[in-house]
Amino acid sequence: MIELSLLPFILFIVVIISSLSERINIPYPLLLVIAGLVVGFIPGISMWHPPPEAILSIFLPPILFSAARLTAWRDIQDHLFRTIGSLSILLVIFSMSLSAVIINYFLPDMNLAAALALGAIIAPTDTVAACSIMQRMQVKQRIIRTVEIESLFNDAMGIVLFKVALFYVFFGSIHSAMINTHPLWISMAGIGTGVTFAYFSSIIVQYFLRDVTSELPIIMNLVLAYVSYLFADEIGASGVLAVVSAGLFYRRTEKSFSAQTRLMATSVWETLLFFLNGLIFIAIGIQFPTSLNAVNDIPHTTLFFASALTITTLLFLRFIWILCVSAIRQRWLSYKHPSKKTPKLMQSVVIISWSGMRGLVSLALALSLPYTLPDNTAFPYRDLLIFLTFTTILFTLIVQGLSLPWVIKRLKGNKSDAQETERIAAIYNMLTKKAIQRMQQQWELKESSSIPAKDMVKHYYANRESQIATKTQEEHTTRITDIIREARDLLGNILEYERTLLRKLRNRGDISEEIYFKLLQKIDRDEVGFESYH
Repeated sequence: MIELSLLPFILFIVVIISSLSERINIPYPLLLVIAGLVVGFIPGISMWHPPPEAILSIFLPPILFSAARLTAWRDIQDHLFRTIGSLSILLVIFSMSLSAVIINYFLPDMNLAAALALGAIIAPTDTVAACSIMQRMQVKQRIIRTVEIESLFNDAMGIVLFKVALFYVFFGSIHSAMINTHPLWISMAGIGTGVTFAYFSSIIVQYFLRDVTSELPIIMNLVLAYVSYLFADEIGASGVLAVVSAGLFYRRTEKSFSAQTRLMATSVWETLLFFLNGLIFIAIGIQFPTSLNAVNDIPHTTLFFASALTITTLLFLRFIWILCVSAIRQRWLSYKHPSKKTPKLMQSVVIISWSGMRGLVSLALALSLPYTLPDNTAFPYRDLLIFLTFTTILFTLIVQGLSLPWVIKRLKGNKSDAQETERIAAIYNMLTKKAIQRMQQQWELKESSSIPAKDMVKHYYANRESQIATKTQEEHTTRITDIIREARDLLGNILEYERTLLRKLRNRGDISEEIYFKLLQKIDRDEVGFESYH
């Protein structure tokens, strides 16, 4: 009950810190972790500790579903071997196995089973902070998509390997662990569960919710994310793969949504993910002092050495693996397409390697470590494993997060935004011309539409053509983005004057509150509509 009463206060901190991050140009996840650390070390303050099972079952489904619904099947096909196969699966296995061996060698007091559990916990990556930085730095989309798709699937691999490692701790045998966990069954059943729920959900949407403007299709999205995850988890399958497959399959259904519903869904998902990620990142900082107190009987030198060893091993193994895989792939591309220019090897290798931050899944897996074994003896090195997980998360988020912009600039990994702006403008121009041709062809064959309705549509496309022509004429003297920003400011000032007049009418009692809100929404839609044309 105390922790629930703290939730509004935590959310308030999330909003304040995130607003500050916009001012000082630092991604909000990094500031939230630092703020959580500060709050966590203040004595006498009740701490917020979300239960481990809630972290996965409440926070993970919507985050994964949202990422999956924004991922095209073409992305999956293009990245099937080079990202999903090599990074999401093989790199996780490689990282878990070798890090366990290295940690066990340099820390002989920690047995191999516990080291494997640690390797599985810190293997999955978290893209929120990294992608936020890369998008702000205008990193090539190819690199961003690689990092996003890697994280989308390595969560599932990390959780499966974590279960295998736990059974290895319980039974002392990898063979017994593999038999008891059934990794293939976990994966296939998870995918099947997600596709099944998404299929039935798509039927409901297409037959009952098609083109509706209510919130029901959005609610269906949220329900599907949680139902697919919880059902798969209940039958012993991979909830992560269930959510991801459901999001990928359900993506096709969203074309049945009305335009208003799609815009509304975007706002709902962005708001929800902002709060969920905010809570997670601030929780990481808040809970670190607790994990530090749990290992106060271990010498500080040992804790420092173990932390440095774990972090260094993780970073080194990731860099070596990505370097080798990228070099092999580049050799293959050069052989297959000798005339085609291949991308810079070290640029993408270093950026992708340094973007491997840890977060939500690692936190949840560490906190879900059982206190005792089946024979009621204490779980070996539980407090130390949790502490090492926290230090790894904090290092990757704070140190890598703060230095990633410098790395990107140093390697010249950020592309110019002019190229993307020109690409968008060219495609938008093409769509406008094709739409006008289609409109003229249809109207020549069909005369049933009223003239006023046709005039409204003609006026809309005439405005679009005029805007495109204006941009083309001014392109050689002024940046397109500067013109757009100036036009938005001009319109924003005029529309704000309209809102002021509207408020005066309401305050004088000339219009009712209901009419005031309807007109206010119309003015807001006009402003948003103007921005969406550019």
